Amino acid sequence: MDDNEKNGAGSEDPAVPGNGSGAREEARGNAAEIETRRITFGSPEYAQGLRLRDEVLRRPLGMNIANDDLSGDAGALHAGAFAGERLVGTLLLRALDERTLQMKQVAVNEALRGAGIGRRLVEYAERLAAEQGYDAIVLNARDVAVAFYEKLGYAREGEMFTEIGIPHYRMRKAL
Repeated sequence: MDDNEKNGAGSEDPAVPGNGSGAREEARGNAAEIETRRITFGSPEYAQGLRLRDEVLRRPLGMNIANDDLSGDAGALHAGAFAGERLVGTLLLRALDERTLQMKQVAVNEALRGAGIGRRLVEYAERLAAEQGYDAIVLNARDVAVAFYEKLGYAREGEMFTEIGIPHYRMRKAL
């Protein structure tokens, strides 16, 4: 996951700031109430996703998503995890070729990490990819997120590399 999931980028269960452990307990208790669904590019939900990506994946690095090249977002599949109308997790899937998607920008509200939101979001994305005829997903996982993805069946490919100053591993899963 490119600056994905855990990071945020990988271990993926990020969330919204200022929610603390009370929000985490609420999310755990209401895990069945988390809904995963597609997000339309340019929609209010997409804007929520940008804010969450910025908060979880960019700000901790002293960066701002407004400085990122977001031109690929228009052609990507966007997925979100929602607690009611509040977006608590997001990710993107971009086609690398006719058979493979790259999962990117996985972010889960930090206050809700560990509540299973990231797992549910990734599993939803895998179903969506398979339904559309893709047979593999690749991602660049931050080192801290590798164990999260391994639990979901992703395997490392190659050696560690550095991206945006953070150790990453390329990972793949056949669908």
